Amino acid sequence: MYQLTPSQLNLYQDCPRCFWVEIHEKVQRPAVVSPLFGGMDLILMKYTDQYRLKGNLPAELQKTIEGVFLPEQDLIKKWRNPKSALSFQDKDRGVDFSGTLDECVVRKNENGESLHIPLIFQTRGLASNEQNHDQHHQMKLDCYDLLLQKNGYQTGSTGYVVYYIPEEVRESGVVQFNVQVIQLVTESKRAMNLIAEVSEVLSGKMPEGGQNCEYCAWGNLGARLSRNSG
Repeated sequence: MYQLTPSQLNLYQDCPRCFWVEIHEKVQRPAVVSPLFGGMDLILMKYTDQYRLKGNLPAELQKTIEGVFLPEQDLIKKWRNPKSALSFQDKDRGVDFSGTLDECVVRKNENGESLHIPLIFQTRGLASNEQNHDQHHQMKLDCYDLLLQKNGYQTGSTGYVVYYIPEEVRESGVVQFNVQVIQLVTESKRAMNLIAEVSEVLSGKMPEGGQNCEYCAWGNLGARLSRNSG
């Protein structure tokens, strides 16, 4: 049974070979993670938890997002933990799929039923062009939509990416952020099709590297230099 996550599907879309090697050989790409941005995720989660207790959204989100944060604090805490995250098994494809969720918005539809909407926090240096949003954000929201459905939650075929963009540093070291909300249409079927595609790749031989994969290019160069020096 292959243990897969949305981040690994993102790796597959970037480079099938790096993905295959990570799953089969347990060799991961060197991680390039900004401590600042990683810390921001935790700060933003604590921030939204405060509004969960209040039963409303922060002022900067109220004009663009309808609903409230998932009311159950214990449940969102569970979904944020890799050991207890939303998950499901596809035994036919040999996949155990799970994903941690930053946040979940709940709102009612016209029939009074609760819809669960996935939300991703993202800290970045520049504003995002809605027509040019990162592909992996769309894929991740599709995956979270699928995970929610597989666990019995009704979704609204939509999701949010909330960008926090540093704008200026004020007195006493206070950083002012510009907040940009992008709403994307989600489709769980896309995520399911990608999981099926990935399952087939994993059952075969190591695939070619991604066309623009710097890691594979560096590895190929190293192999050629080693052969030539020998």
